[in-house]
Amino acid sequence: MASLAKLRTRWAAIGAACAVTLGGGTFGIVQASVSSGDRAVYVPITPVRVLDTRAGTPITNTTLKVVVEGSINLPSGSTQVVVPVDASAVALNITVTEGQKNGQYGFVTAFPCTSDSDTPPNASSLNFESKVDIANAMNVTTSANGSICLYVYGTADLIVDIAGYYTDHNHDDRYYTETEVDTALTNKADVASLMAPIAPSLPLAIDSAGDVGEFSSIAIGTNGNPIISYHDNTNGDLKVAACNNPTCTTSTNTTIDSVGLVGWYTSITIGTNGNPIISYWDQTNQDLKVAACKNPTCIGATEADRSTNSTIDSVGLVGAHTSTAIGTNGNPIISYLDDTNGDLKVAACNNPTCTGSTELERSTNSTIDSNGVVGWYSSIAIGTNGNPIISHYLISGDLKVAACNNPTCTTSTNTTIDSDGFVGWYTSITIGTNGNPIISYWDQTNQDLKVFSPWWLTGGR
Repeated sequence: MASLAKLRTRWAAIGAACAVTLGGGTFGIVQASVSSGDRAVYVPITPVRVLDTRAGTPITNTTLKVVVEGSINLPSGSTQVVVPVDASAVALNITVTEGQKNGQYGFVTAFPCTSDSDTPPNASSLNFESKVDIANAMNVTTSANGSICLYVYGTADLIVDIAGYYTDHNHDDRYYTETEVDTALTNKADVASLMAPIAPSLPLAIDSAGDVGEFSSIAIGTNGNPIISYHDNTNGDLKVAACNNPTCTTSTNTTIDSVGLVGWYTSITIGTNGNPIISYWDQTNQDLKVAACKNPTCIGATEADRSTNSTIDSVGLVGAHTSTAIGTNGNPIISYLDDTNGDLKVAACNNPTCTGSTELERSTNSTIDSNGVVGWYSSIAIGTNGNPIISHYLISGDLKVAACNNPTCTTSTNTTIDSDGFVGWYTSITIGTNGNPIISYWDQTNQDLKVFSPWWLTGGR
């Protein structure tokens, strides 16, 4: 192995030979040509520590495989999706501490792999001296199973932080010169038409088969096209419209659940597997249900081919006013109304598709606000601390917020946000660029649209 070490270069040659370490934690991408097609686009994130071997056994002359894509276990003990499964590379900062050279050499090689038995490439990513802590920033291509490998020649503890990732983005780098633009304008008979105002697009009916479209909810699918869940009032069904293009001028419409009167108060989001997840109310049984689509467009020959539909909560009259998000563990988390008791409840699914042979296996359901008749028009988002935060309406006329105390929302801190008249109808919550929640809602007393940003709920300013 010593002869192998002598041959290793001092610069990283990870994946495609385009990443060059520039020192000081920075890096650049070098490309030989410019053309149209897929390009790797860098997406920065708040750095996340994904590996720290100091609490265990140092790595000695061996390879350690690290899964970096999808839902992964972090050294902190939590589970989080740091890098999506469709990433093509990750931006890492690797630190060697308590290093001990093997003879004259000590180095780490980072490379894409599917197994820790894969042969390391003849290159080094980080060279270290004995008992001298050192770090380096680099880009590493990920393997088909979302993994990278770290080979250590010598002995070292490794600390790995992810600062961003690369994902393929199709765009066109071609351009026209000023001369070409001038020529095109000169040859155009009606140059003035270029300055004509663009006519606004007209609303499009993408499903007109009966009385359809109530309780709609929209998300953007992995193909970049919108996907919409809604209620078919003619047949009492849950339906999905998978748009065929980004502006949804046409769509493919399918029935997802037709067992009883279903599909009220739908809420759709995209799961970690890229497939839509839909929460909705089963009016026939007064239950909360979830449809986990089996593909990104919820299309199939039969309803069973399109989705797996599961009852999540059937205790009392439950499931109206649903709202769905994906938690930091990669599993859906749903807020909804317990109409029997007038409470706000949360169902934290135990897996990414909310499936299981019993309701207990599918989700953990918790009552988080029972102070008054609450839980109407609930809307859920995931805060910067990883915990859900929910806006909802108190039937006596107030806007309330439940700030969950943990990622699965078994308990929460509940606050009345606005009690000035009858307010809080039709709430919707999201997280602003400053990391603080922002809520839109209806002021019924004044017939106004209002917005509120409760910065103190997540420790902002």
